[in-house]
Formats: sequence, structure tokens, C-alpha cells
Amino acid sequence: MKLFKNIALFAAVALLAGCETEIDTPQLNAPADFVAPVMSDCGNVVVNADNSDDENVIFSWTPADFGQPVQILYSVYLTLGEKEGLLGTTNGTSLAVKKGDLNGVVINSLGVTKNDKAEGVTAYVSAQIASAAYAEVVKSPLSNPFSVQTYAAPLKWLFLCGEFNKWTIDQASQFWETGGGTNTYECMVDLSIPSDCTPTDGENSYFKVTVARSWSDANWGYSALQSNWTNVENNDNNLNLPITETNIYALSVNTVAMSITQTPIGKTLGLAGDFSGWADGADAPLVYDWTDNTWKTAPLELEGGKELKVRADGAWTTNWGGDGSTSTDVPGGFVLAAGGDNLKVPESGTFVVVLHANRTPYVLEFQKQ
Repeated sequence: MKLFKNIALFAAVALLAGCETEIDTPQLNAPADFVAPVMSDCGNVVVNADNSDDENVIFSWTPADFGQPVQILYSVYLTLGEKEGLLGTTNGTSLAVKKGDLNGVVINSLGVTKNDKAEGVTAYVSAQIASAAYAEVVKSPLSNPFSVQTYAAPLKWLFLCGEFNKWTIDQASQFWETGGGTNTYECMVDLSIPSDCTPTDGENSYFKVTVARSWSDANWGYSALQSNWTNVENNDNNLNLPITETNIYALSVNTVAMSITQTPIGKTLGLAGDFSGWADGADAPLVYDWTDNTWKTAPLELEGGKELKVRADGAWTTNWGGDGSTSTDVPGGFVLAAGGDNLKVPESGTFVVVLHANRTPYVLEFQKQ
């Protein structure tokens, strides 16, 4: 009896194994057989102050076909001549883009001047399987040419809030768009944790990007923003960067690509110049003020016409000087450039020197006391 049962069990297993080999495993088409999406016709676009935030342009297309039902990531681009710019991504077959965002792509990626009409703009959509295992991309043909009337958009802003400012959301640090409609926001921030704020782990500084000084509005952590570094996972999805070796970072957020990148700057910022004999170890410290996202010196006695520069960690590896122009955003401020020329003190007196690193380009201001 036992022998019969064993034989029957063996036969059943063999039958199941045979059935498994007969079931076809779903296979994608060969890349040459992928079917690309096709863009629908696009109409002419006029962007102005009245419609930039309230009206959308809808781009739509036929679905791509990879041979099996799979989740597809679509990316929509505008082109003009040899230039192109990303409008956005979606898993659907249409994308609604604010006219203001489209305006920014046309100006900043396609090189069209503000308050001008661009003729011959086209669009296309690329499609790829939404999995890191599949890198093959198929692209639609270019759409019909259409025109875009641009306008000079005002700068927008975002905020940072985290351990560095004791999670004080109503005083979150404001930072500005690099240009009207670029959808890219940059700043330099000291992520050091104040002594009266209990750190999460002491080795990393945790923070988020917000659209307003309120947690009830949109705020983004590492689950929303793709970063160029690996974050320590946590329940709140807070972004975080190590602060044991470097605590000053330049951050750049792109709200079209929904990405954030960081560049380490150093441990300290300071002023070096004639007032200090350009001596090592004699820099006047620039102290970060998270309430207005600026850097400030203590009052300094400075002589008019004498020269100075901003540098990190008391070395010349990372430094900023003048680019020869004055700021239109900070009255009396001098526009900075990486590695720029020595700046001249405007007049003799006692000054608090303020570095505005919450905008692009950075600006140095001499506040007379």
C-alpha cells in the first residue's frame, strides 16, 4: 500500500512539473517590435501673467506597446532646433502642464527670449517600462510644429525646514528660483543642528522641502524627490545628509524632474581680504542665519577701496568674488561668481557683510552700521 501511495505521489509531482513546463512564461516583444507612442496635434500657446498659473496645456498620445501589459513611464519633451527640454513625466497617456512651467522650459531649455514668440516648437514623448531592469526607450515622432508666446515670469520660491532650524515651519528658510520659470531652486545652507535641538542620530541632518511655511501645504522628502545621494530611511521620509565631515551644502531642487542634488561645500564660510592681511586663520566668519537663509559677519571696520573675497574652510579651493555687476534683487548688493575677482569695499565704515546664498547668483551686501 505504501509503495502504491509513493508511486502515485511521484506521478502527481511529475505531472505538475510537466504542466509547469508547458505553461508559457509571458515575454516582452523584441525591442525591434516595440510600438512607439504617437503624439496628438499640438495647438499654439500664448503665456502671460493672467494665465501662467491657472491654465494648462494638455499633451496626449497613443499608448506604447511592449508586447505585454506593463506599467509604462512616459516623458514629454519640447524641442526647437537642436535644443530640447523635459516638460514632465507620467504613467498615463496625457500630461497637463501649467502654462507657466511650459514658459520656463521654452525660455530656459530652448533658449527663447522672454516676451518673444517662438515658431517651430515641437513635442515628442518617450516611453519605457517603469522598471530599472528595462532600459529600452522608444520615442514618438515629433509633433506638428506650433508656436509659443513667452513672457517674463516673476521668480518663485520654495522653503527648507528641518533639524537645522529646529523644525520651525513658520520660519522655514526661503530660497529662490534660478530664473523666472526655470523650476530650479538653489541655495547654500548650513545643516548643522543647533545645540537645543535633539538630533535624530547625531551623524545626519534631517530636513524637507516645502512649498509654503505650513505643513498643510505640499512638502517633499526622499519618497517624492529623487536625490543624487542615498538617504537614511526613516518613517517620515525626511531627506538627510551627513554632517560629520561637511555641514555646508549647496542644494538644487527641480520641480519638473522632481529631483534634488547636493554639492558639499565645507565646514565654515568666511571673508578674507586686506582687512585681515589675507592671512590664513584670520578670516571673518560668515555665520548662517536660518531665519532669512543668509550668512552674516559680526560688525567689521572696513576701509573703502580695499579688497576681499568669500571662501570656504579658510582655503582658496572654493571661493567667490565679484563678476563686475550689481544686484537688481538686493539693493546695493554685488553679484558673486565662483572664483570671481576681488571685491572692493564701497566706502569706509563699520559694516555687517551679508551673503545672500538663497538666490542665483549669490549676492554680497555691505550693511553699514
